[in-house]
Amino acid sequence: MVFLGGCTSQLPSTTVHSVAYYAARIPPPPVSPAISTAPVQPVAPQDVTLHIIVNTDQRKLYLYRGSTLLASYPVAIGFGGSAPRRIRGDNKTPVGHYHIGYVRWGTQYGPFMLLTYPNRHDAEWGLREGIISQSQYHAIVSAIDTGQVPPQNTPLGGYIGIHGMGPSFSYDRAARVFPGRWTAGCVALSNHDAQDIASMVQPGTPVEIIGQVASYPEQINQSGRLAFQYHHVADRGLTFGSAAGGQSPQKLQNE
Repeated sequence: MVFLGGCTSQLPSTTVHSVAYYAARIPPPPVSPAISTAPVQPVAPQDVTLHIIVNTDQRKLYLYRGSTLLASYPVAIGFGGSAPRRIRGDNKTPVGHYHIGYVRWGTQYGPFMLLTYPNRHDAEWGLREGIISQSQYHAIVSAIDTGQVPPQNTPLGGYIGIHGMGPSFSYDRAARVFPGRWTAGCVALSNHDAQDIASMVQPGTPVEIIGQVASYPEQINQSGRLAFQYHHVADRGLTFGSAAGGQSPQKLQNE
């Protein structure tokens, strides 16, 4: 018999287990998370945008955050009333959708919040009516499209804003704006209220001006027409409720 140095003819013994033994050591498959088949209800984003609504009929400014009314303030409007269309010097408060262009403090009227008047609709009307030129129209529209303040020196007018009453008047919280229509087209508040609003708005804050108030000359003309109609009917011995032969006072006036 030959012996090989350093080697052995003995093999290590191997322990053999049952199938159940090995089966018990197989790792379980990974468990996937359960997926619900119920429809997902999207969460509507909450509108927290600060915006202003000026109601010229009510002489009120309403400050909103989203749909929540934060405060309301009494205001004065233009001497010429309010209307969707205006031109330079007519003293009307423009009706339409605008934004805050900038906020300036320490003016003669306290904080001054410029509105981005004229807007695109104002410019289209002005061009159509021949009030502004083609180049003025393009300058206004270009400024609006790039988020800039539109030109303020066209025949449509400009420098329409929201402001206080100035240092000659009280800044006390209890003070109120001089009521009525006396501005050159701006929306005026008390000094305290103007400061309150100016501290919250920023360039780009939306401002919606609604309502339509006739100017004093328009009201005088309307009153004159009513007076003429009244006297014309009264001269015939009629009243507004009844006209001879079933004719209305309006028809008699138009004869």
